[in-house]
Amino acid sequence: MLMKLQSRILTQFLIVGVMVMAIIAVMLPSALRNSNVETVKEGSLSQLYDVDFALTTFVTDVKNDVRQLSMNDVIRTENDSNFTNFLNSTGENFTYSNDATEQEIISLLRDYQDSHPYVNSVYMGRENGAFVRAYPRAQPTQYDPRTRPWYTLGVDNPGVVAVTEPYSSLTTPDLNIGIVTALIDGNDHVYGVIGADITLKNLTDYISTINTASGGSIILTNYDGTIIAANDASLLFTDVKGVLGDDAVTLLNDQEGMVDHNRSYIMFHTSSLEGWKIASFVPYSVVDEKVYASMASVIVLIVIALVLLSVIVLISFRYTVVKPLTDLTQVTQRITETGDLDQKIEVHSSGEIATLGQSFNTMVGKLDEEKKNREMVLKELENYRDHFEELVEARTKELAIAKEAAESADRLKSAFLATMSHELRTPLNSIIGFTGIMQQELAGPLNDEQKKQMGMVSDSAEHLLALINDVLILSKIEAGQLTLAKTEFDLRSSIAKVIATTELMAKRKGIFLEYRIGEDIGKVRGDSRRVEQILLNLVSNGIKFTEKGSVRVECHREGKDVVMSVIDTGIGISQADMDKLFKPFSQVETGLTRHYEGTGLGLSICQKLTDMMGGSIGVESTVGIGTTFRVRLPIIMDEMD
Repeated sequence: MLMKLQSRILTQFLIVGVMVMAIIAVMLPSALRNSNVETVKEGSLSQLYDVDFALTTFVTDVKNDVRQLSMNDVIRTENDSNFTNFLNSTGENFTYSNDATEQEIISLLRDYQDSHPYVNSVYMGRENGAFVRAYPRAQPTQYDPRTRPWYTLGVDNPGVVAVTEPYSSLTTPDLNIGIVTALIDGNDHVYGVIGADITLKNLTDYISTINTASGGSIILTNYDGTIIAANDASLLFTDVKGVLGDDAVTLLNDQEGMVDHNRSYIMFHTSSLEGWKIASFVPYSVVDEKVYASMASVIVLIVIALVLLSVIVLISFRYTVVKPLTDLTQVTQRITETGDLDQKIEVHSSGEIATLGQSFNTMVGKLDEEKKNREMVLKELENYRDHFEELVEARTKELAIAKEAAESADRLKSAFLATMSHELRTPLNSIIGFTGIMQQELAGPLNDEQKKQMGMVSDSAEHLLALINDVLILSKIEAGQLTLAKTEFDLRSSIAKVIATTELMAKRKGIFLEYRIGEDIGKVRGDSRRVEQILLNLVSNGIKFTEKGSVRVECHREGKDVVMSVIDTGIGISQADMDKLFKPFSQVETGLTRHYEGTGLGLSICQKLTDMMGGSIGVESTVGIGTTFRVRLPIIMDEMD
């Protein structure tokens, strides 16, 4: 058993080790590559900064030299009528001028060119077409310096030492970059341009002397992507897009960075010199070599660590786990074979194994106690079983009594509602009837005070009757005792009926009452009484809260729904009062609440009736302008109906 457990642990440890190695083999190359790429990037960019500095210094030195030449008194000689010019040269038997001043200028230019190996040519052009070089032209063909890019650049930028775009030499196959400045007289008039050429070949030779980081190569492009210097001569004068493809966009647009292209990392930097781009190419192989070397070192260290850890773990495991488990197994086998619970394990260690031994000893001691407890539980279960039927019967009787009490309370509520409906409405109807007779003076004439008091009695009785009706309807709705009819009726007639009912009320207040019904409104199916009640409550509210203007009822069809709107020009409702608008016994606090008497139940009843019909009610209002209540009911008859 000992050897088996040790073998399993060793096997599992080896499996874990292999998994760790596999995970490292998967993750480490990526991490090392990223780290090395970042290192190469930083090193390359640092070198590109140095190259930029060297190039800038190199070109700046030439600029300073050209500026110094332009300030030389001999070169600034304005009498140039005898200087050499090639305006009419045919290339045959051409004779250079022997003017002493020109020869002195040639000597100065030649001394400068000879002392600066990267300068290909030093020259000067004049406004009269004269052209003087450090060395004679290879072919004295017709030549007008005033038409050349270097000359026009100098003339267009007086007082500035400028760098031209690469341009082709007329007498050699070279592509030149000119560094030029204008000669200006005391009247700020340009009378010539002096400059020095650096051929791209010389610039490439200069780039080639720079040892790039990690064995890569360097290219130099102008601002539009033309390669003007490169270690590989075949790349000269080509578009960098032909080398980098779509990645050239990143190089040309970004200040600096890195692109991954064609198994090379390309670090680039924008020079402060004319916006030129300097790029360094580092092949994948350079980074891969560093990654493999780092991986080899890491893997060797991990293998050594795993071997040492395995030896330490196995030795520790043998004495702290295997031996105590062997003792536990032997004691368990004795208990199984003899049934003798008087067995104890000697605990000499600590930790989980010691806890296991102590728990085993405790378990053996409690086995007998658990047996006795089970017997007691079984006995109690038998007692519960004997009395279970009695408990069920008693509970059933309690439920029957509760059911009878609930049904009795429901009958009492129904009887109360019926009694209240009859007992309260009957005397009120009598009061209203007799008051009406007296107001009509059928029982005798009334003086003005009596008419006023009888009017107050009539209004109070009508108000009380409306209150009772609203309370009873609300009680029925909340008790679930109000049922809705499902009959066919003419919605146009119902709307006209409501308008006729409220017309007198509107006339008394001088309010214009109107209604507009869509042509698609006709027969519908629902509870006409409740629909009329909803509309009556809304129209009455509109009239009650409108002092001048109008109340308009609109009705049209939207899909399978009827939409009824009641629009007034009354006092309006503030946003703060919208939340309590449909609560029972609630009225909006307008400062005139007592002036507009009411139960506060009308809108609550409208909402509950609308919900019962499966519809909805909403409101839009602006204080001082008016209110619109909109009711949507699904009462359109189907085509089959």
